[in-house]
Amino acid sequence: MIILYNGKGSRDFRLLEPALNENETKNLLLHVQQILVKRGEAEAASFLSNMNFRLSNGTNDFKDKFSVLHAPVSLEEYEYFRGLIEDAKDFNTLMQATRPFELIASTVTELGIFVRFVTCQVDLSRPPAISSNVSNQALFTFSDNEKIAYKGLNFRSKTEIKIFEALIKRSLLVLPLPVAVMGEMEKYREPDFVVFYKGKVGIIEIHGDKWHPPETAASEHERRRAFTKLGVHIYEIFGADRCWNEPDKVIDDFLREFVR
Repeated sequence: MIILYNGKGSRDFRLLEPALNENETKNLLLHVQQILVKRGEAEAASFLSNMNFRLSNGTNDFKDKFSVLHAPVSLEEYEYFRGLIEDAKDFNTLMQATRPFELIASTVTELGIFVRFVTCQVDLSRPPAISSNVSNQALFTFSDNEKIAYKGLNFRSKTEIKIFEALIKRSLLVLPLPVAVMGEMEKYREPDFVVFYKGKVGIIEIHGDKWHPPETAASEHERRRAFTKLGVHIYEIFGADRCWNEPDKVIDDFLREFVR
């Protein structure tokens, strides 16, 4: 089990009986989702919408009483959340990663049910996705790096997943890590993201972490020139640190290029 958020006090707890019946829980969480949307907390609202949260009473050895929001998730989602928390470099990064779940917990509490923990656990009733050895998506990768499966897609880093989520929130047509055939057989490239917006095609590249080493200015120019020559309108490179810390602002800057 992964603790996505915990309030003050001991991290130990035990689940007891459901706090509400199924219909009451669904109605409560729908209200919470709409409150989060109205307050501009799209990421928290999205997690609440896509995760099948259940609400149970909880206790611990101190006989504290509280509620726990817990969700069964796929193996891929479980590994994503585990990595999100374990990869946090410091307290501030951890707080940023868990903030959506803190918002969910505080909003449920605001509506009258005190939530002290938000957790997820692998749903063992769901078979794990079996990866195929042949795919045109995320085909090329470094030999020392495992692909990360998320939402049925392959990624090379959690930074890519953050940018992917920020793009999907805008309801854009997105091709993550596709194989691009550059006008002739066996001349392949793998852009990080191809995006279609306002009748134009754009590419986002992430540079600056172990999965996206920076290129020389000459090689970056040649790569951009190769894509734009074949009809790509927008080609933008963003640093990995900024993509991790400000994915939504990165997408804001990227989309502004389409309307210039």
